[in-house]
Amino acid sequence: MIADPTAVLALAGAPLELPLTPSARRRVRRVEVRLDLVEPDQWAHRLRDAERAFPSARMLATLRLTTDGGRWAPENDRAQAFDRILSLPGWDAVDLEADAPDLTEILAVVERRGPDLRRVVSRHSFRAVSTEEALEQVDQVAARARELRGSVAKWAGVVLDMDESCPDLVRILSAWNGPSIPAIFPMGLGAEPWRVACALVPGGWAYGHDGTGAVAPGQLSWKVLEALLGSIPPSDRWDAAWFEGVRTATALALREEVVG
Repeated sequence: MIADPTAVLALAGAPLELPLTPSARRRVRRVEVRLDLVEPDQWAHRLRDAERAFPSARMLATLRLTTDGGRWAPENDRAQAFDRILSLPGWDAVDLEADAPDLTEILAVVERRGPDLRRVVSRHSFRAVSTEEALEQVDQVAARARELRGSVAKWAGVVLDMDESCPDLVRILSAWNGPSIPAIFPMGLGAEPWRVACALVPGGWAYGHDGTGAVAPGQLSWKVLEALLGSIPPSDRWDAAWFEGVRTATALALREEVVG
């Protein structure tokens, strides 16, 4: 049985000023608070505002390195920053880059400050790779998630040929046996329908921006992503005809968003 997919809202803007209706705010179930996009002296305020804006949501703390597409410079001490972040009550989960040079130090902080927090073990690949290398990277992050007791295994990457590689991504997701939840999707031009398909097949996570603009290439808005995940019938395997339906629905939703 396919689990329900989760639309994660990637929060970059001020939570209380986002272009979302009260009803939409109440439907948000998980928020990734991108703390690398906020000055450190505003971290506590951003978390509290996110809790007020999305009263039903669980909060994920992310401090993304510049090398992984974020704004946190690697020369700045992230272990010390996470010690400060995780001292704030209210977090449900923390994002850990699988190949980060400071991972050991950050894990020590997580064990001390939040041993019960869910762990999103992530990897981001901005170098375009072949299908074989993409699948190998997905296998690696899944193994790393098992090693680090990760609740979620996340891979976001650029592939040389999306139409060649992404059906294979969907195929391996259809056979996903955990124990982590998959958050596996491509980045780049034309990635939008594949992001939807890669969440629908295994019942995984997909990330949508907060309406202030994408924080990753090919990212849909949360509003559009949630509507698509809730309206398109899932599939338990790769099916080209089914995906054409996903592609058509995604294109229509994007056009309606622009017009609206």
